[in-house]
Amino acid sequence: MHTVLIADDEPWVAYGIKELVDWESLGFTVIGVAYNGLSALETIMDKKPEVVISDIRMPGLDGIELLERIHQHDLSCKVILISGYSEFEYAQKALRLGAFDYLLKQVDKNKLTDTLLRLKKALIEKLQAYKELDLLLDDLFDIFEPDQKMKVRNFLASRGLEWEYPHFRFISCLFEHSSVSDAEAGMAANSGIRYLRFRTGQHKLSFLINYDEYKDPAGLLDFISVHLSEAHRIGISGIGVYSAPVAKLYQESDVALCSSFSRPESRIIEYKGADHAAALRRTLLQIELAIKEQKQEPLNGGLDELCAACLARQMPIDQISAIYNQIVSLFYKYYGNSDAVHEVDYLNYYQLFRHYGSIGQLFERLKAIFSQQSGEELHISNDTVKKIIEYVDSSFTEDIMLGVLSKKFNISLGYLSTLIKKETGTTYSDYVMNKRMNLAKELLLDASLSIHEIVERVGYRDYFHFNKLFKKQFGITPSKYRKM
Repeated sequence: MHTVLIADDEPWVAYGIKELVDWESLGFTVIGVAYNGLSALETIMDKKPEVVISDIRMPGLDGIELLERIHQHDLSCKVILISGYSEFEYAQKALRLGAFDYLLKQVDKNKLTDTLLRLKKALIEKLQAYKELDLLLDDLFDIFEPDQKMKVRNFLASRGLEWEYPHFRFISCLFEHSSVSDAEAGMAANSGIRYLRFRTGQHKLSFLINYDEYKDPAGLLDFISVHLSEAHRIGISGIGVYSAPVAKLYQESDVALCSSFSRPESRIIEYKGADHAAALRRTLLQIELAIKEQKQEPLNGGLDELCAACLARQMPIDQISAIYNQIVSLFYKYYGNSDAVHEVDYLNYYQLFRHYGSIGQLFERLKAIFSQQSGEELHISNDTVKKIIEYVDSSFTEDIMLGVLSKKFNISLGYLSTLIKKETGTTYSDYVMNKRMNLAKELLLDASLSIHEIVERVGYRDYFHFNKLFKKQFGITPSKYRKM
C-alpha cells in the first residue's frame, strides 16, 4: 500500500477527502491527517508518506511553502494540491515546483480517483526503475572497487559498446537536490563526446566520457557547461585510454570531487597525482618531536603549519588522508597504552570528507585529541552521558558530527569521544554506523523501498560508500541480502 497524508486546516474538509474514496481498493492507505502546514511537515519528516494531499491555503506553511520545504529536505513524496478557482496562479506555480497535480474544491470523487490511479502508475514505474538501477549499481560496485583491474575496453564490451575516440575520463558531480536528475544510465553522442551516465549517490551523478583530447581539448569543457550547469561540485579524473582500469578513473574523479574539502572555493577540480609528502616531511618530523617531548605549543604550531601547507598546495583529499593517518600512527606510537587510544581512527579520504566540514576542523580535532593527553576533564554525570546517547539514538540518521555534539553538551571533543566509548564499547562513528546498518537491514525487508531510498533514509548520500559498509558489516551486498 502507498502511504498518504492529508493536510487541510478545515477538519471537516480533511475528513471529507479521507472518506471520499475507497483508498485500499486503489492501493493506498491514509496514515495521518494534519491541520496546518507546520504539523504536516513534521509528520512528513517523521512518517515519510509517499503521497501528500494538501490544501494550498493553510496557516503556518501554505501548500507552496510546504512543497518548497519538501524539496529542501530532499523528501521523495508526491504532492497533490487542492485549490479554489481564485488560487489558479498558485496552482500553476505549484506545478512548476514539481507538484504531481492540483484539484479544485470541492474535490470531485472521480477526479481524485483518476489522479490517484495515475499517481499509482508513476510510483510503480519509479519503483521498477529503481529496482533495475539497484541491479546495475550492484554490478558497478564490484567494478568500481579500488583494487578492481577491469579495463575500459572490457567494461564497454560487456555493455555492447564500441567507442571511437582515444581518450577517457570519469566526471563525478554533486547536485544540491536529488531531484535534479532521475536515476538512470544512458549513452549519447554530443559533438565529439560520448558518455555513459550513472547515478552513484543521493545527490551524485558520474559520467564516463569518451573524446579526443588532442583534436578537441575544449570538448570536455563544452560538455560540462551544457550538461552539468546545475552541478554544485564537479570532480574530473586524469586522462585514460582503453587499457586504463575503470576503477582508477572513477576513484580519481571521486577524490577530485571530495577535494573541495581543501578547495571550497573551487566548483570544478581536476585530479592531480603530484606527491606532496616529501615537501612536508620536515613539518611531520617537527610534529613527531613535539609529540615525543609532549610539548603542546610546538605541536599545535606544527599542526597549524601542516594545515596551511595543505591549503596552499590545494592538496587532493587522498593525500590529506595519508598525512592524517601518519599523524594517527604517531598518536598510537607514543600513546598506545593510553585510555584515549580509541579516540582517533584511521580514515580514508571519503570518511574525512564526510566526518569533517573543512580541513581546518580536521586539524582542530587533532589538536584537541593531543591536548587531552596533558589535561583532566571535569566529571560528567551518568545522567548527562545517558542524555548524550539518547540524543545520538534519536538522530543517528542525520549528519551530526562529533564536534556538534561537543558544543551542544559543552564537552571537549576528546573527552566526549572517551565517554561514548565507555558507554557503548565502540567509537562514535562505529556506533552510528552500526545503528544505520541495522536499520538498513530492517528496511531491506520492505520490497516497496528501493536501495537508493534506503540509503537516504539511514543517513548516507553515496551508494557505493553505503554498499562497502554494508558488505563489510554483514559480508554481503544489500541487493544480495534482499534476495536471501
